[in-house]
Amino acid sequence: MQNAFVASIILILISGFFQGTFGLGMRRFAPLAWEAFWLIFSIVGMLIIPSIWAVATIPDPWGAIASVPMETVLMVMFFGACWGVGALMFGLAVNYLGMSLAYGVTMGLAAVVGSLVPLAQKGDFVFDLATIMILLGNLVMVVGVAIMTWAGIDRDRLQAARGKQIAGIQTGRLFWLGLFFCVFNGVAAALLNIGFNYAEPMKNAAIKQGVNLNASMVCWVVLFWGGVLVNVGYVGFLLIRNKSYQTYWTPGAAKGYFWALATTIMWFLALAFYGYGATMMGDLGVVIGWTMFLALSLVISNAWGILGGEWKNVPRPLALILTGNAVLVVSAILLGYANSLS
Repeated sequence: MQNAFVASIILILISGFFQGTFGLGMRRFAPLAWEAFWLIFSIVGMLIIPSIWAVATIPDPWGAIASVPMETVLMVMFFGACWGVGALMFGLAVNYLGMSLAYGVTMGLAAVVGSLVPLAQKGDFVFDLATIMILLGNLVMVVGVAIMTWAGIDRDRLQAARGKQIAGIQTGRLFWLGLFFCVFNGVAAALLNIGFNYAEPMKNAAIKQGVNLNASMVCWVVLFWGGVLVNVGYVGFLLIRNKSYQTYWTPGAAKGYFWALATTIMWFLALAFYGYGATMMGDLGVVIGWTMFLALSLVISNAWGILGGEWKNVPRPLALILTGNAVLVVSAILLGYANSLS
């Protein structure tokens, strides 16, 4: 039991590392256009890798999926499609709210909604010490995200005062429009975990085939059937409208292909290891593991940002971001304790 607890925490740590790292490649895909990059990301990461992984590790993944009612399959796909729409809307939120505020609101909502909705869906819900620790861990996570958001806004203000071009926060109607996009994206991001939880009957069917951790792969396969339809449809439209498909054969495009594939692989490994860790944690895995996963991914992404010089010459925001990271680590510890109690 103790070994399983330690192993599940390690798997969530690994997933957080990949989730916090994959974004580095999203800045290096030039000369590919964004939509050219995202088409590769969507097809490879949402369709090809999950399907190959499922076929390679589960005796009959399609049988496990077919064993549940069609309404369940369609609902899981719907959750995936909503997640896909939300991911695309994030760019609009950044345009109106700035990266720091948009990211903070999105991650805070994604963590709380994605954790507490599956908790409320548990038929045997009991308000015990483990539940208190889960609620406290989520509250601490929100506090940490709020501190980091303020750090980002403060950094942007300082850099803007020094003449650097910053996508700032809009006012009036545009602010509220950006906040709507942000809230939608945060809830949609949470639906990825809610959909993963909803797909549990498929996972159980795969477990009956003698599969253990890899049983969760069928959940991702069906979730991303919905996600890939939305993403491929949108970027396909952009590729045709902007004629940006021509960037696929632009000189130097090989570099873009490399980073597109590297980013895709790291992103899916993050979700795969999260699925492993959540499965190993047991009944509350999608509740506890999700918030831990997001908290640790934020710590890792901030560490990369600090190492990359994003917080250079801004001592006050740097102190705030380090404080926010420390608070997120406390959140992860509280959730780990909750898991040991469950």
